[in-house]
Amino acid sequence: MKATLYEALGIPQAASDEEVRAALRRLIRKYYAKTRDGQGNVEEALRFINHASRILSDTDHRQRYDQELAVTTDATTEQRIAHFVSNAAADAGTGTATQAGDDAIDIAEERVLTGAEESTEKTLHHPGLTERVVATFGRSLGGRLALCALFVAFIASAIVFVTPADAVLVAKQVLVWLTLTLLALALIYGVVHGLAHLRRRRVLPMPGLVPQTDIAILNWRREKSVFLGTDAPQEDASWIFQLRMAELERAKAGRTSEPRPWNRLGARLFDYAIWGLMLALLLSELHGAGAVGDRAAFWLGHPLVAPMLITASWIPIEALLIASLQQTPGKWLFGVYLQFSISDAYARRDVRAQLQRALRRAFRVWWEGIACGFPMAAPILIAVAHETMAQNGETDWDFAEDCLVTHSPPGVLNTVTGVVGLAAMLWLYGVAWHEPMTASIARARSALMSWVPSRPSLLPYGFQGDVGKIGSIEGSLASIPQALTPPVSTRPVNDVDTSALFAERQARLALLRGEGPRMLQAGNWRRAAELCQAWSNLEFWSPDPWRCLGYAMQAQGYHQDAINAFRKAEQYDPGDRSLDAAIEKSQKGIVVDFLNRYRR
Repeated sequence: MKATLYEALGIPQAASDEEVRAALRRLIRKYYAKTRDGQGNVEEALRFINHASRILSDTDHRQRYDQELAVTTDATTEQRIAHFVSNAAADAGTGTATQAGDDAIDIAEERVLTGAEESTEKTLHHPGLTERVVATFGRSLGGRLALCALFVAFIASAIVFVTPADAVLVAKQVLVWLTLTLLALALIYGVVHGLAHLRRRRVLPMPGLVPQTDIAILNWRREKSVFLGTDAPQEDASWIFQLRMAELERAKAGRTSEPRPWNRLGARLFDYAIWGLMLALLLSELHGAGAVGDRAAFWLGHPLVAPMLITASWIPIEALLIASLQQTPGKWLFGVYLQFSISDAYARRDVRAQLQRALRRAFRVWWEGIACGFPMAAPILIAVAHETMAQNGETDWDFAEDCLVTHSPPGVLNTVTGVVGLAAMLWLYGVAWHEPMTASIARARSALMSWVPSRPSLLPYGFQGDVGKIGSIEGSLASIPQALTPPVSTRPVNDVDTSALFAERQARLALLRGEGPRMLQAGNWRRAAELCQAWSNLEFWSPDPWRCLGYAMQAQGYHQDAINAFRKAEQYDPGDRSLDAAIEKSQKGIVVDFLNRYRR
């Protein structure tokens, strides 16, 4: 028995619209993974997809095909011929090609070329298959160089602006944070990958296209077996020409539908990082103009809040770029391209419809792909999406919005710009988020310590903490002679030891509170800096030691250290407006030092 249209697609006749769309998408991905070959197999498959989509995507056309299929499969040979002839005579003016011979389509194409009168049905071909798959945005070498230079200049300016004076010390701390973060991400991916592997072992794999269906698809025009006596849709010669040109262009660009999750992840991270830098500049300007308060600016730039704001605000920007250019900066760098409504020949393709699809897809990526940008949950969903793509060849949001993602070789220039840009922006965000993250951890420790019972019998001897009711006792332990300190395992724990240490700490604090400001007023800046530094180590939650340290450093010309101290004081006393003036003075001092150094 000859293959039917459903058998060629590998689906039952009672399949739902979603199953039909999945079969068409699977077929498109299968042949888009290849480039145009000498036998034209890709073109033949896409021409089959065009007609299959036109028949099965429309309810009336599908019902008619099912009726014709029932007649041609159940009737005798004489009945089939009579039914076919009657339909051919009735539809002589509808612009359809029949199975009368292999030259039917050629005759129809000749009619189109000679200017015969056309009907609406004749010109309805799948426009998504002939869409230009290579964006003209930055295709030339000069355009790529200009865009890459723009990205490099923007990121370099941000690095110069953000990198502190004590870059070596900050770099060590940021490196520790990044190492721990990468280890945590590797652990999360390993767990998700292991669970996905166990799940795949329990689920039977979906059967792919068998050789018989491949033969039916590639030989559909020659044998016309899949239409079984029904009217084979006519092909427009101009549409075939557009299809061949699109295929040649796709083959020239080396664009395929093979899943490349790391390219897509790199493109999305680059987009988020660039957009985050722009929002940071905007926030800095608003904060400097007084439109945003200190506390609001602190929380808007916090590493737990900022990613959610960045990813949420990127949704409309991404939708606009994709609807107009089919690409974003990150997708352009990493060679990622999107096509919507790939399995529906009757889908609307105006700007408004494209924008709606892009918005729905971007929102679904934000909600299901990165957990609304929440840093604690985003890595888990990203790993899940990676496994879904590895198993199904596409993500859930691509299937939901009928979007086909193709990839082309990004090139050495784009790859270097993208990878180096991501690494540079990782450094930028690490420096920017290091201080608020440290402050948040300190506050969490303080809140945790406030709940710890303060009775000495419940605390081990020598418990050290910089926050809460039990302060740091490093200085006190150092002042006790070694001969008088028994081993920890044999030293008794009693109220006398704790009270003595606490009293000594309070006495040292009182000394530092008095001597630090007095040395500052006396003009002994170096001694004042030493005393205020020790004071801030013991009472770092108070703005007074940081304020004292800032003025001492500023007087000695250490303006960057002074700015860091003033900002610490500003965190614990946001209402002190004099700190802004002090920070501005030190910033001007940095500029003056820079000019003096290069004038020499």
